[in-house]
Amino acid sequence: MTRHLSAIATLCLTLIAGPAAADKIDAGMPAPPWEMTTADGQEISFPEDVEGEASILLFWATWCPYCKALMPHLQKILVDYRDYGVQVYALDFKDDGDPVAEMAERGYDFVVLPLGDLVADDYGVISAPGVLVVDKEGMVVYRRRPTRAPPGKAIAEVWDEEIREALDLALGGSEEGA
Repeated sequence: MTRHLSAIATLCLTLIAGPAAADKIDAGMPAPPWEMTTADGQEISFPEDVEGEASILLFWATWCPYCKALMPHLQKILVDYRDYGVQVYALDFKDDGDPVAEMAERGYDFVVLPLGDLVADDYGVISAPGVLVVDKEGMVVYRRRPTRAPPGKAIAEVWDEEIREALDLALGGSEEGA
């Protein structure tokens, strides 16, 4: 009886947890392609449209406190790495808020992609913020790890440092500001 209950509990946890680890796109893997329309109507085919440039994929939601803490850092990264062609693609998912208004209100220069749920599924992203850095060849070089740290400045600063290190790697060892 205990064995059956254990098996049922494991099955339930697997179903609740989302995609299996094998379905999760991680560092060292190619970034799955996707096509979406930006908030202003531009068609994006990733990674074809950004070939030869490093990118940051941000899976976010307007309600997410971790996203709100991280986004000012991503805006600064975008400014610091702009000369290298780096872009932040903000794929809104699991959200019923207004991502376009949120970005405009905060003054971020990210490429806003509403309705990013299917792309999040393809990448195995189940919680926000999902952050991946993709190099010039379309390979994932960084994926944000889960945390138990509270949302706020401290964890956002850790992620800022990790993202910058990944971008330096993605850009072939060039350093920000160099």
